[in-house]
Amino acid sequence: MEIIADVGGTKGRWVLINKTTINKIETSGFNPYSHKISSLNHHLDTIKSTNNDEKISKITYYGSGINNNEMTDIVKKSIDVYFPGIEINVFSDLLGSCRALCDKKNGIVSILGTGSNSCYYDGDNINMQINSLGYLLGDEGSGYALGRSFLKKYLRGEFNEQISKSFEDEYDLRKDNFKIVYEKNSHRWISRISEFIYKNKEDKLVKDLITDHFNYYFSEIISKYNSKNLYLSGSIAYFFERHLRDVSNKFKINVIKVIRDPINHLVKFHVK
Repeated sequence: MEIIADVGGTKGRWVLINKTTINKIETSGFNPYSHKISSLNHHLDTIKSTNNDEKISKITYYGSGINNNEMTDIVKKSIDVYFPGIEINVFSDLLGSCRALCDKKNGIVSILGTGSNSCYYDGDNINMQINSLGYLLGDEGSGYALGRSFLKKYLRGEFNEQISKSFEDEYDLRKDNFKIVYEKNSHRWISRISEFIYKNKEDKLVKDLITDHFNYYFSEIISKYNSKNLYLSGSIAYFFERHLRDVSNKFKINVIKVIRDPINHLVKFHVK
C-alpha cells in the first residue's frame, strides 16, 4: 500500500492506495512553523489505525511550511516513527500544486487558501520563488489577507448598514468589542471571513474590496514572474475564480487552470 498526502495549514488529505481500492482520509492541517509536532503525530496515529495493518511501502507527503531541510527532516522523522523502514518522500505543498496543475507544463503556480504561496515551475522543478513571508508580512491574495482587509473597513465604518449588521449577526462581533482580533490564532478566524465576503460579493463595496485585493496580489506577486501563464489552487482561487480572471486580464496574464484541491491530481501524477 502507498500513501499520498497533501497537508495544508487548515486541512490535510491522505489517500491510501493499494491495487484494488483507494481510501481517503481528511484531517486538520499541519504546518511545522505554526503547529506543535504532536498535531502531526495525532494525524499519523489516525492514518496508522485506519490502514487495517496492511503493509505500507511508501509515503509521499506534500505539506505547508516545507521550505528547507530542517522542516523536511521534522516531518520525515515523525513519519518514520509511525512507519519505520519504508520509503518516505517529503515535499512542499507548492511543489504538490505544481505537479497537480501543470504535470510537465511550465508557468506561474500559486496557492490561494488560508495563506498564499507562489513560484515559477519549469515543468520539472521550482526555479524561481517570491517569498510568501507568512501572514504577518505577506500572504498577498490569501483568505487571511482578504478577511483582514474586510475587517479593517468594517471597524472603520466603511460598509453600509446592511453589510455591517449582517456581519455582526453572523460573527457576533461589534465595533466596540473586537478583542477576538488579537486573541491567539486569530488569523485562522480572520481568514474565514472570506466565506462571508463570497456570500456578499455582489454588494458594490464588497466587490470593490475583492477587486482591490486581487489587484494588489497581481502587482505585488504575479506580475514579477517572467511568465504569462498562471495556474491556481486552493479554496480562495476556486471560489473567487471569476474575480481572479477579471483582474488577470488587466495584467495580460492567462489563467490556465484552477483547482480547489490538488490531492486527486497528485494521485494521478504518482499512480500511472
